[in-house]
Amino acid sequence: MASALLGAGLGVLTVLTVVALASPLPSFRRVVVVSFDGVGGLDLKRKAAEGMFGDDGFVRAGKLGFASDRLIVVTPSSTAVSHAALSAGATPSLTGIVANVFHANSTALRDRVSGFSTESSTEMLWEAAARQGKRVASLTWPGLSQDSARTTTPVGVRYVESKDHGLMWSGSSARVPFDDALVALPPGIVSFSPPKRIPIPREAKPIFLAIDTTDDGRRNYDQVVVVATDGALAARGRAGDWFALRDLRQEDQGDRDVLFGRWGKLLSISPDLSKISLYLSPVNRTYASPDDFRRTLDREAGFWPGPPDSVLLEGPDPDTVSFVEQAVRFSRFFSQAFAVADRRGDWDLLFAYQPMVDEAEHRLLLVDKRQAGFSPERARRAAAALKEIWKEADRAAANYLRFGRRGDVFIVSDHGMRPIVRSFALGEALRRRGWLKAETAPDGKMQVTPDSPVDLSVGGGTAHVFVNRVGLLPGGVVPSARCASLVNDIAVYLRGLKNQEGAPLFSVVVTRSEAAAQGLNHPNAGDLIVIGRGGTSLKSALSTAGQTAPLIGADDLVGQHGFDADPELDGMLFHVGDGIRPERVQSFREVDVAGRIAGRLGISPPGTVP
Repeated sequence: MASALLGAGLGVLTVLTVVALASPLPSFRRVVVVSFDGVGGLDLKRKAAEGMFGDDGFVRAGKLGFASDRLIVVTPSSTAVSHAALSAGATPSLTGIVANVFHANSTALRDRVSGFSTESSTEMLWEAAARQGKRVASLTWPGLSQDSARTTTPVGVRYVESKDHGLMWSGSSARVPFDDALVALPPGIVSFSPPKRIPIPREAKPIFLAIDTTDDGRRNYDQVVVVATDGALAARGRAGDWFALRDLRQEDQGDRDVLFGRWGKLLSISPDLSKISLYLSPVNRTYASPDDFRRTLDREAGFWPGPPDSVLLEGPDPDTVSFVEQAVRFSRFFSQAFAVADRRGDWDLLFAYQPMVDEAEHRLLLVDKRQAGFSPERARRAAAALKEIWKEADRAAANYLRFGRRGDVFIVSDHGMRPIVRSFALGEALRRRGWLKAETAPDGKMQVTPDSPVDLSVGGGTAHVFVNRVGLLPGGVVPSARCASLVNDIAVYLRGLKNQEGAPLFSVVVTRSEAAAQGLNHPNAGDLIVIGRGGTSLKSALSTAGQTAPLIGADDLVGQHGFDADPELDGMLFHVGDGIRPERVQSFREVDVAGRIAGRLGISPPGTVP
């Protein structure tokens, strides 16, 4: 096989990454690669053994083709870092994508860049494919942000981060009487009691009314109707119903005829309106190109629904049911987007994405009594909710696998998830030792000063501490001769810290030059790289409570990733396609996936960027 590849003019790198890994190659194949964010390979295997899944999704993928129980991911096990490794076939030492958010080498102390949109130092698989004449599409694949020439595909959907939570509103006519509607009800809507205006904030724009649909001679409010500004019916719903509020705008950011929208749910309504509560998501739209693709998505998949909203889980009685319903809607949007892209057919390589397991386990991985908010009942409800999330992920996998009759399907994941039992305020610890300087910002929070000796960026369990070096960073204050001893002093301090149980607080404290073993010796990495041990996450936030505030506390996320090597944090890999014989292995390296995909596409794998 090696001689055949060499005869095709592919090169030594192809031999190393493809020959030993890919099955015998037929002619060129179309390829779909879908990433299920947050799905740990070993966790998936356990859930399959428990009978959680149907026959058409993950279980079928494991029977039809090549499967690896673990996809050994790079360090740190963060979404942007891991997807860059998948896409480049290279570690962070080569890609330069060292965290989800990081300080790029030689930039100002407080500047940060996103690992989801920063261009890699090495060529990516989509670039290699395009360079060799293949057509590429992306449905929110991390790294394909559609922000620059190197991170854009001809057919693409951009992931939209939710900047705000949705609106949770509750009211009571017993406390503040609801006004009569004083508007005409839309045609076909009848209320047997006077319609009442629900006084939710004005930014909601449409008029929300409570009506009584029961002709029983009593005031028995049981439904909400939403009246558009032109008097038309926008939506209606009973307790437990979701409704969509759509707004077709003529123009937005240069796009014409753009569908905006938000989802709402009537959570509860009492017949006398003594209690009524509802939820409204943020207003969203879909960003996609080309324009005809975006319009088709608007028509067939609807507006961008946004991820499940953690505001639903706040308080003593978390609404896991609504949270799961949002997560399912989010997943199905991605599946519908794939169906639309599949019908277009104008691609040879398509990158797809399913983030719902990650979104859910950050908030619901409540399995340890040491975790914040743990109680047996909350843990039971969280586990039941996660079970539904995983079952929906399995159904989504079945949708992508149907493409296997016409091409190859790679199902991968970027990391698993770890239960978090404590959080360490690393930024505050550095401030108290005098290594980090801070000041009060206009919003009342503490922020690092431009002349601070060090600063840090944190993601999950990993922190990059970097020195404000003279001659390297604009406005640097630490002379080069002082940097090594400063970094050493911080390292010695951190290595001596213990958690509440007397164990070391960190599993890794290394300088950049020592970080080759972690694959992190890139200039974008910190001068010092620190990784929490066990269930310890790290925080960069600075305290306004003074020196007495504890450095170790609870995390608002009960599940987290972004740590060093750990089999439980490794991902999964399935490869289904013609000529792929059924085979299961214990492990496969994440950095070898790009070469395997390239082999099936009939191209050479990614190389270096000139």
